[in-house]
Amino acid sequence: MLHLLLILAALTAPPAPGSVALSVPRPFEVWDGRVTGRVPAGTAAVLVEAGGRRWRVAVRKDGRFDRVVSRVPLGAGEVRVAGRLVTPVWGVPSGSVAALAPADDDADLDRRFAGLAQKATASVGIYSHAWDGRAAAYNAGAEFEAASTLKLPLMLAAMAETGEELPNSEYWELMTRITRYSDNEGANELLEMVGGSETGGAARMLELLRSLGLSHTFMAGGYLTGFGGGPPVVTVVDPPPSAYKYTTPAEMARLAGWLVSAAAGRGPLLRHGITAHEARQLLYLMVQAADAGLVPAGANGLPVAHKIGWLEQTDNDVAIVFTYRGPVVIAIYTFGPQDGSAVDFGIAATRAALAR
Repeated sequence: MLHLLLILAALTAPPAPGSVALSVPRPFEVWDGRVTGRVPAGTAAVLVEAGGRRWRVAVRKDGRFDRVVSRVPLGAGEVRVAGRLVTPVWGVPSGSVAALAPADDDADLDRRFAGLAQKATASVGIYSHAWDGRAAAYNAGAEFEAASTLKLPLMLAAMAETGEELPNSEYWELMTRITRYSDNEGANELLEMVGGSETGGAARMLELLRSLGLSHTFMAGGYLTGFGGGPPVVTVVDPPPSAYKYTTPAEMARLAGWLVSAAAGRGPLLRHGITAHEARQLLYLMVQAADAGLVPAGANGLPVAHKIGWLEQTDNDVAIVFTYRGPVVIAIYTFGPQDGSAVDFGIAATRAALAR
């Protein structure tokens, strides 16, 4: 009897923290409740703790576990899995880091976007794509002044080349400045690291984009310091003037969608040297952007990972909204008088996209 009790105690006792191999979560990641890893075979369950909440996760006979726990505490925090501390992480709604289903045009939302655009003084373009595939667009094929939104593909180009843990790399501090404050000097330094010069870095970034099939995005140097059955038809309704750095809402929405898909272990970025772990780390940085941009104001307090770009007549936002049903990508570009109507369009269009 005593021998049997000892065996049961061994099976139910928590594993030593040092014997826990974690794949998800890891430090400096967005965390949507997924816990994936391995403990010694024979362990019955592992305890997950975060923000005063606890979850018991069953372990398979071979010691592996993989589950998404519910009611994740949002925002900055830490997670403890079987006694092993993971910090820092940024909590987003459970299950919201997921690959997007293929785009399926929502004609009603297309019309809603077009109606909202008529109220804006500036030229506007938008493309939205939700976790379930629902997508919509207005003027999404027009080439807008890209401004700082091209720092997103620049960071992806850098990530595609680094073979070390991002927070330990020479890129991390620069990427933190770029995502938090859209720092131009940091972007120029990153361009030089990626390509040997600002021009070379821009060329390497474009090489990555062209290999992904994105051909309507361009930059040549650095930044100044100081309907159903398929995707929506991407058209040009109201083209703005040509720009030195340009892109389209459709292309940047596709890129943002690939980023969140990569974080879920899916999509083309994985074939270009960007790991799921690195994608989650970039999202961790992007969700802490200091500039509210166009999308968060319409997201009703949901976490938003985004990269903004603005100039005197430009206000852009490439965003991933983490909702309680899955991610929604929204890319909004505007050009023209910044009289508040572009901001109003961004807020209303975001609410319309999320309401669908």
